[in-house]
Amino acid sequence: MKILSNQIWRLIDWYTTIGLEGRSDHEKSKRYTFNVIILFGFWTAVFYGAFYALYDFEGLRVAWTTSLICMSVIVLPVVVRRSLRVATFVGVGLTIWVFTYLTYHLGADTGLYLFIIIGLVCVIIVNGNENLLDTLVLWVAGTSAMIVSALFFQEPSGVARVDPVLQSLVLFGVIVGLSVMIGIGLLVLSDRVARAERALAAEHARSEALLDNLLPTEIAARLKSAPGEVIADDLPEVTLLFADIVDFTPRATTMPPDEVVVFLNSVFTAFDKLTEQYGLEKIKTIGDAYMVAAGMPIARADHAQAIADMALAMLEATRKLSDDADQPIEVRIGLHSGSAIAGVIGTQKVFYDVWGDTVNTASRMESHGEIGRIQLTAETKERLGDAFLFEERGMVDIKGKGPVKTFWLTGKAG
Repeated sequence: MKILSNQIWRLIDWYTTIGLEGRSDHEKSKRYTFNVIILFGFWTAVFYGAFYALYDFEGLRVAWTTSLICMSVIVLPVVVRRSLRVATFVGVGLTIWVFTYLTYHLGADTGLYLFIIIGLVCVIIVNGNENLLDTLVLWVAGTSAMIVSALFFQEPSGVARVDPVLQSLVLFGVIVGLSVMIGIGLLVLSDRVARAERALAAEHARSEALLDNLLPTEIAARLKSAPGEVIADDLPEVTLLFADIVDFTPRATTMPPDEVVVFLNSVFTAFDKLTEQYGLEKIKTIGDAYMVAAGMPIARADHAQAIADMALAMLEATRKLSDDADQPIEVRIGLHSGSAIAGVIGTQKVFYDVWGDTVNTASRMESHGEIGRIQLTAETKERLGDAFLFEERGMVDIKGKGPVKTFWLTGKAG
């Protein structure tokens, strides 16, 4: 019994998904809804055809043969593969004709013409606010057919043998059938709306997450609240860190592309975790260089200390990565503190960037540094105070700036 039940459900699933292949989610939803309604319409025709035949095979021949014709709707999902619009017109048109024709022969007291409402509900569910002209045409046709049936087909045509008991039974079936089919249609429509809302919420969440990955949370909030606003901030006190992986370029030339990406990802992922741990702002990666800032977009008094902690942790992280990879992974790190300008640039792949002499000097501290060491300027050393340990390097000729007194950061005091 369970095997038979599973097979029936598989068959139903196959039927209701006919014509959905390669369609957008929106189109799939419409075609699925149409197929579900057609399936219930087919079984309604089967029920009525069997009822007419059993009640009076000869006297109700016109009724059960019409039900047989109505069963042909079962093939409409095949038409949907080519055109949902054509299938809708055929399905609703057949519904209008069948129930107007049956009302003419069996009389308006059967209420059969009310089944036309199902066709009109189907049009609304499938078309929504699209194809409004089609919806209007079918609604006018269906409404007109119901009015004509109620006003002019009150008495049976005389072709079929009709008695009050038959009319009452058919009317009872119409009421139950309408209630069930409209209920199912509304449930399907409600499910479509709920799925659309969930999909919209999920897409919104993905967009929010992507925006938060591209921009600081505070900057993203400003952009969302005022999309056209120019984001440009004057930052009087920030500390910037540049780190560069030593000998990455020659190493990359000897590695397959996927290994290069895996290598960089392992290093930068470790740095990203430290950035989050110390509450800093990752600005960007440029090739094998990593840039992070403290004191932006929100000012903080301990910006230099936070960056210094990050720099020391980066050296420890690369030592651990070296042990895990069984190969040396080393970086040069440079720090500098001062004022800067930050803002959002671009309209595609927008990102939050920072500019100014502080940025250039921090970059020079890295490029003029030494492997496995953290070089910083006197400005950053002054802000760090006695909480850290230093080693004076002396005057270093920095490109674009001339002689600059620099120091090595060697650890934390105490």
